[in-house]
Amino acid sequence: MSVVVGNMRKRLDELTLETMSSLKWMQESRVTREQAQIFTRHFGLFTRHSRQCWANVVGNCPIIKVRQFIVSENLYEEEANEETSHFNVLIKMGEALGLTQEQIFNVDPLHTTTVAFLAWETLTKNRSWIEAIAAKLILERSNEPHCGNMSAWFAQSWSKQLGLSAEDLEFFHLHVEADAIHGEMSLQILEQYADTPDKVEAAVNAAAQSLGAWKVMLDGIHTEAYHKKGLDGGDSLPKMAKAGGK
Repeated sequence: MSVVVGNMRKRLDELTLETMSSLKWMQESRVTREQAQIFTRHFGLFTRHSRQCWANVVGNCPIIKVRQFIVSENLYEEEANEETSHFNVLIKMGEALGLTQEQIFNVDPLHTTTVAFLAWETLTKNRSWIEAIAAKLILERSNEPHCGNMSAWFAQSWSKQLGLSAEDLEFFHLHVEADAIHGEMSLQILEQYADTPDKVEAAVNAAAQSLGAWKVMLDGIHTEAYHKKGLDGGDSLPKMAKAGGK
């Protein structure tokens, strides 16, 4: 492994930590049940969209063993299998917060979420598969202890402030465990196939762009949760943004 390729991991982890440290959610010392509901509803959109992006990576990748890994770990385990489906686990967390399944399924994306989704679709569909897998695995790195530890942070915060049990917060605990495995294995694949300086630069740039989309989406959800003043009496949730709003 060349010095350039060997240094890629360090660069990716530094980018991830920098982005995670700047997220508005990670600066908060308080959270209400209503704010947690908003996060859950909107993050559920990402959970579903993420599988589409992983499918794009598979479609662009010519290497059978890489496709098999992604299909097995990121598509079958995280969506097709009813027991381990990440969205099904998110629904359980939402119900523990007082949401109905209908509220979780039926939520309009914020403009910031739409922008982020378009970025990820471009990165995973219209770029090389090496850039695509870099754009996806970098989000899993956000749950590494030295890269932000996002899911563990949310689990600890919501347990302490909202009184939710470990079972209620399985969605976050699941990501702490699954992303440590999937993110590391995906990174090892990237290190194997990004074997030239040009490929490394393309992968790092795609990862940086993906982290930019991550920040846009999560900060947008934070704004919706913390800065909306009106309440919808129908379900005690802040109103969705109107056209031209956040």
